[in-house]
Amino acid sequence: MMKLLRHKTSLFHRDNTATGFILLEVVVATTIMTIGLFALIDGLNRCVAAEQRVQNYAIAETLLTNKSYEFRVDRATDYLDQEGSFDDYPGFSWQRKFDPTDADGLWQQTITVYWSERGMLFSDSVVEYRYLPQKSR
Repeated sequence: MMKLLRHKTSLFHRDNTATGFILLEVVVATTIMTIGLFALIDGLNRCVAAEQRVQNYAIAETLLTNKSYEFRVDRATDYLDQEGSFDDYPGFSWQRKFDPTDADGLWQQTITVYWSERGMLFSDSVVEYRYLPQKSR
């Protein structure tokens, strides 16, 4: 009776004299390696996408800082709503908008940088308050 039971389970248990791998072991090992490889590739793709997004946000922050300085120092008397693109950074554009506040002469200036990434539009903005008594509502 014991011998019959041993033959039934011999598919999963080998004798000590058997050498090599059975087909089931090879298939299971290959499946595990394939799943692990796909998980690794997916993780790598996510890392690259996250790095690109962080890099674009860093570029946008730099461009916002430059535009803010430009409007405060170089073009301090320029009071118009404007938009444009950056020659050195293709794919990035900007927009400036003034909104009145409750206080006379105080304006809210919003500078926004836009860019496209993987078919989606992203933006980052900075809001500043400027005292512009010459600007009319």
